[in-house]
Amino acid sequence: MIFRMASVVFLFLFSTHLYAATTVVIKGETIKTYVRTYIEKNISWPKNVVRVEFPSTVSDLRLTGKKITCRVLSQRNEDFIGNSSFVFKCYENGTFLNGKTVRVKIEVLMDVVVSTKSLHRNIKINRDDVRLAKKWFNRLPSNIISSLDAVVGMKLRTSVKPNAEITGNMVRPIPLVKRGKPVKIIFENGPMRITTLGLSDQDGLYGELIKVRNVSSKNMIYARVMGNSLVKVEF
Repeated sequence: MIFRMASVVFLFLFSTHLYAATTVVIKGETIKTYVRTYIEKNISWPKNVVRVEFPSTVSDLRLTGKKITCRVLSQRNEDFIGNSSFVFKCYENGTFLNGKTVRVKIEVLMDVVVSTKSLHRNIKINRDDVRLAKKWFNRLPSNIISSLDAVVGMKLRTSVKPNAEITGNMVRPIPLVKRGKPVKIIFENGPMRITTLGLSDQDGLYGELIKVRNVSSKNMIYARVMGNSLVKVEF
């Protein structure tokens, strides 16, 4: 396991006889405070949405020295979420004295989109169908949706109950162009612009290149979806 050097350094000074060292005890609660401080300085989320817990007791650390420097180290590529461990190490004049591994559980509070009522499969999601809620995560979420704008107007892939979280794999865009439906085709080349009618050969989302049959010429062409039942051919 590879650890990286911390950016937080804690310095302990003890007033003793010039040639005498002293035994000092760093309390477990103090070590926890230093580890929590290190986490809060390195997380990418605001600290008011982060919860740091210590699943086991952190014991005291007994050291002998006069000028002791302690550091917190984390694993390389630490995500700062979920179950992890940090190392608390103490030195005097660059010489390692003692240390301990501290296990932590880090949770992050994030916005998620949830349903306000029962929603059926294949419906178009409206603004009053969803709301934002807070949820604690102990791992980096996949497919999370944290904005209402990201789901309103989308089609629901599956039925959901009230207050159910809606994730990215549960919604899909509604095609602006539908297979077998008529479309308006725009041919554009500089200042020249020609319009005609066509028949879409496939569903299409905004910006997608799809096959369309020109009703006049009967030719199959490729056109880019620009809006509802609207495609454009550039040449």
